[in-house]
Amino acid sequence: MRTELMDERRLETIRQVAEPILAEADTELVELTCRRAGAQAVVRLLVDQVGGVTIQHCARLNRLIGQALDESGCLGQESYTLEVSSPGLDRPLVSKRDFERAVGERLELFLAETLNGSQQLVGMLLAVQPEAIVVTTKAGNVTVPLGIILRARKALQW
Repeated sequence: MRTELMDERRLETIRQVAEPILAEADTELVELTCRRAGAQAVVRLLVDQVGGVTIQHCARLNRLIGQALDESGCLGQESYTLEVSSPGLDRPLVSKRDFERAVGERLELFLAETLNGSQQLVGMLLAVQPEAIVVTTKAGNVTVPLGIILRARKALQW
């Protein structure tokens, strides 16, 4: 339990160092993890922004956050590897904020209930409402209650 509490404190400290840098770059922290890999720590930040992030954007953020972590001394003398990356194209959309970041993107939705004759929809996300999303499909605009979405992800376009 004590180790777990120390890990939570470490993550919170890293978050406090990284978030101002991310905010300045109009980038949002999606997930932060810190794990052991042999003799060093691996600090991983998954980041996203409207329109997605590029490799160059991640490299720039990695450099800036790495400098800030070193200057803050929050990792002490411990050796670490910092990874800043995109959450990936096919990651699931879970939170309302995930959907807000995906407005204008093509989605694939799997539903708990039949809607417009199907339990699967593919279309472009037009809007996020308080309790639903609006997707344009070949059949027209469909309002999908968030509560019936079993799984959602960005649709990979070939």
